[in-house]
Amino acid sequence: MKLTIFVGCLAVMSAPVSFAGDSALRSWTGGYAGVNLGAIWTDSQFSSRHNNFLSDNGRYAETLTSADVNPGFQFGYLHQFDSRLVLGAEADFSYPATKTHASVVEGNVYDSFESRYDLQGSLRIRAGYAIQRFLPFITAGVSFASMSFSYTNEAHDNYSTETTQTGWVLGAGIEYGFLDNLSARLEYLYTDYGKGLKMGLPEVAGASDPQGFAAANMSTNVVRAALNYRF
Repeated sequence: MKLTIFVGCLAVMSAPVSFAGDSALRSWTGGYAGVNLGAIWTDSQFSSRHNNFLSDNGRYAETLTSADVNPGFQFGYLHQFDSRLVLGAEADFSYPATKTHASVVEGNVYDSFESRYDLQGSLRIRAGYAIQRFLPFITAGVSFASMSFSYTNEAHDNYSTETTQTGWVLGAGIEYGFLDNLSARLEYLYTDYGKGLKMGLPEVAGASDPQGFAAANMSTNVVRAALNYRF
């Protein structure tokens, strides 16, 4: 009797531990959609010149930065191969609505610059390796953003430019399937849009300069959490 009980205990201890929904999570193959929320850090490296700027040499060069909440949503499709390699594609959209400012002021005279992001999205390839419920992955692709850049001064000169600029995006993260059809992930994305914003500044406070200009090199860093429903 004791031997029978001992053998039975060994059998139970050696049996693989199973969780509810494991059979559905052995493959990441399928479509999904979800929401995300995180933080976005923007960099706007701008340069400009005009012979009537307040600066001694008529030039400005500065990096404008900001940090904001970044809500959005995503959808995509993954396919898991027998080797546990997982490949897929994803599209995402977010609405950072960020603003950054830089001003030089002398009394009632000033030069003021502003850059802004209104919408950001991307179309990316995802590649990962399935480890039970975990999916560490890397991702890369193309990105786009609706952005603007402007200049104002005390003489009510207003110059601005806006565009939907394309760039490249690279990132990595890890996803965890905690229910049959729900998974959560944490990821980081870096996006570079290059010098996508440039405008002429022909006249500043009554003084003309045919070579006057302002340009901005735009990039973002995003850290976010996402929740996906898997179809």
